[in-house]
Amino acid sequence: MAALWNGQDAILKDQLFGLSGAQGNHGEDVKEIYYLLDNTPTHSYQKLLYKYPQQAFPYEQLVQENARRTRKDPEFELLDTGIFAENRYFDVFIEYAKADAEDLLIQLTIVNRGPEEASLHVLPQLWFRNTWAWGYPGEENRPTLAATPDGTVQVTHRDLSELTWYAEGGPDWLFCDNNSNTQRLYGTPSEEPFFKDGINNYIVDGQQNAVNPARTGTKAAAHYPLVLAAGATQQVRLRLGPAGQVQPFADFGQLLQQRQAEADAFYAAIQCDIPDADARNVQRQAFAGMLWSKQYYNYNVPRWLVGGVAHQP
Repeated sequence: MAALWNGQDAILKDQLFGLSGAQGNHGEDVKEIYYLLDNTPTHSYQKLLYKYPQQAFPYEQLVQENARRTRKDPEFELLDTGIFAENRYFDVFIEYAKADAEDLLIQLTIVNRGPEEASLHVLPQLWFRNTWAWGYPGEENRPTLAATPDGTVQVTHRDLSELTWYAEGGPDWLFCDNNSNTQRLYGTPSEEPFFKDGINNYIVDGQQNAVNPARTGTKAAAHYPLVLAAGATQQVRLRLGPAGQVQPFADFGQLLQQRQAEADAFYAAIQCDIPDADARNVQRQAFAGMLWSKQYYNYNVPRWLVGGVAHQP
């Protein structure tokens, strides 16, 4: 998924913000505006829309106002803050399409809905789940993401085939490691020089030493600093697929349209008895929501009880 930065927030926007059960006046509550627009059971085509404000995201206001309200009061939502006044926000459409089982197309379409020119940092990210830091036997091997001379990223993992991450337009590649910053979290020094917050610290805080100058690690981002005129649209395209593709974007548009058409054909078949177009759209987005929201719980009880050898208290 991509991280976003409007130049105003104190952190990158790379995950949804919400209130915990104790913070929300009606329990847990995501305070974002996003729409899961499309998906297929095979995930051959997926699409979502996220609305990102151009002003600083009102994190504190949302926490404080919801804390002030009782369970008898309505919830205080993101729209209630006025952050979208004058349409000063970006629409960020994200699409995924499979060219093959191990060949993924990624397209971001960014639209400036505001009345003035606005800048946005777009950072598609790729990382490995951290399985190496816990001290379990047989899991010491660390995968790698590494920049190559031809402007791509080589993806190396013992359980995967040889993959390359391609990015159109020659973005700057940023690398760190998907390790917890133990000094920041626990006050405990670490032998690791780069941490999972490195890309955030580089972009937002200007910490040049937060990313790896050797351009390798277990977490990477393609940095696209965009400037969009009022009403303008820009696209970012990436591809995660087999190594050695000479022109990875030559068939990109054709493949994306093909997967969209296949998604349309799938839903046309299962919705043939629903005459109303609005009802079909509601059902399609409902299915998309379920497919986007699938979760996997790695529920290994003995391992959880024992904890990792290198587990922090």
